[in-house]
Amino acid sequence: MAFPCIRGHHIHDGLLNSDSIIIDLGGHKGEFSSIISERYHCMCHVIEAMPELYASIKQTRNIRTYHYAASDSDGMMSFHLSENPESNSLIRKTEEHAQTIEVPTISMSSLLKKHDISRIDALKMDIEGAEIAVFRGMSDELLRSIKQITVEFHDFIPEMHMEQDVLDVISRLESLGFACIVFSRHTHFDVLFLNTAFVSNLTILHARIVKYIHGLQRIMKRFLN
Repeated sequence: MAFPCIRGHHIHDGLLNSDSIIIDLGGHKGEFSSIISERYHCMCHVIEAMPELYASIKQTRNIRTYHYAASDSDGMMSFHLSENPESNSLIRKTEEHAQTIEVPTISMSSLLKKHDISRIDALKMDIEGAEIAVFRGMSDELLRSIKQITVEFHDFIPEMHMEQDVLDVISRLESLGFACIVFSRHTHFDVLFLNTAFVSNLTILHARIVKYIHGLQRIMKRFLN
């Protein structure tokens, strides 16, 4: 039982096996899902809004790709582009977003229904601020069915004014039975939610210990440098 960090996202690998179904929101070039599928031999559904990035993701037997921007509803929205492709977003953050395109959006419930995805065992979100809308668009019933959620919240970007929204999401998930482990030091850059219906208190304690060990390792690395 371990809590590896994959592309900036901590996960609980004790909940992953060859039967697992992963939803990767903000797939970029598919790096996260490629590692997950190779390591655990499970099915990964990768959602990416940027057309060029979406086209670059290599589809395999265990990796399926979809050209959408994840949101709280289905339709079309302006997608703001940056010179840094990892900063493309439905939310205009700074002047770096000088160009926009129109992209299709989809909610999680529609994604599951439209593409016949039976469940979500692990949900990964790295969608540049749109994670708040995705959570708002998900029912309590759907959230309770997910074993773990790993999220890069964007409250580290002051211009987005997301601090309270992030706290509201955490409060909601805790009320639904999730334990929240924040692996990042100052903001919610790397957060893992573990559904207590699927993990023991001992596992949650283990995750919190790993969090502090990783924090000490970062401090020691900075000290030695």
